[in-house]
Amino acid sequence: MMPLLRLAGVSRVYRTGGGMFGRGSLVRAVDRVSLEVAPGQTLGIVGESGCGKSTTGRLALGLEAPDEGSVRFRDAPLPAPGSAPWRAMRRDMQLVFQDPLGALDRRLTIAAQIAEPLDIHGIGAKSERQDRVAALLRDVGLRPDQAARHPHELSGGQRQRAVLARALATDPALLVCDEPISALDVSIQAQVVNMLADIQAARGVALVFISHDLKVVRQVSHDVAVMYLGRVVERGDPDIVFATPVHPYTQALISAVPVPGQRQRPRIVLQGEPPNPANRPTGCAFHPRCPQAMPRCAAEDPAVTTLPDGRAVACHLAETPSRIAA
Repeated sequence: MMPLLRLAGVSRVYRTGGGMFGRGSLVRAVDRVSLEVAPGQTLGIVGESGCGKSTTGRLALGLEAPDEGSVRFRDAPLPAPGSAPWRAMRRDMQLVFQDPLGALDRRLTIAAQIAEPLDIHGIGAKSERQDRVAALLRDVGLRPDQAARHPHELSGGQRQRAVLARALATDPALLVCDEPISALDVSIQAQVVNMLADIQAARGVALVFISHDLKVVRQVSHDVAVMYLGRVVERGDPDIVFATPVHPYTQALISAVPVPGQRQRPRIVLQGEPPNPANRPTGCAFHPRCPQAMPRCAAEDPAVTTLPDGRAVACHLAETPSRIAA
């Protein structure tokens, strides 16, 4: 199956600091990332704050242009951001934001905001758009009377449903969900996750699901990518990655996930903070915090190794089966 979305070696570099006359420093927020998403499938992206997850999502949507590499959608390169072809393509690619209140205009009713994409892209006759808005409200579990309300009159979960309805208005092929449940109560999180699964099954939409919640990512994803300091360090089938993580960073993340009935589960506690991305360590960027680091890790940047189970790992340990087994 041909990927719906393909990122090939994409990098995004920002210049920070420096003031009026200084040169500042360069930060590689995303560094040579390659990912694919198939139609109707979900790619989960996990990692610590600042690892480049959200920037990767923005690159996937063409909201920012990569400094290196390429992004292809339906096997065609993304047009330049802001161009007319890019605006037309945006009908098929939508973003679900982390903060639903910030994503909605507090001055407009929910119905007006869901109808806005229909107006922008000229979808359907004007007389039909009201019916389409009502259908979208039903699809995301909102009542008809809530269409006339403003964002502040809804709960957090209801606002996120409204954001999702607006994203679905153009019937997109791809949704990038950037921490879509982190601002919600646990019970509401489960409802939104189940609703996304139902929508994907009914519409065949592909998802890029960015989250800190590893349990949710394992539940919803067909493929998972673990990022650290702008790079993908491990990627593969979620059941395999979560059951037998290979990269020490992945092992540390998964060890922190609570498991019912295991009160004394051993946890890998990483020492120190993630390095400054403007001053990236030599070799493997994780080696200053890695409990299994070897001298080679500080000197050589690990290549991506494909294991027999199909996963890709950027770690020198992946080249040494005996070390993995240990």
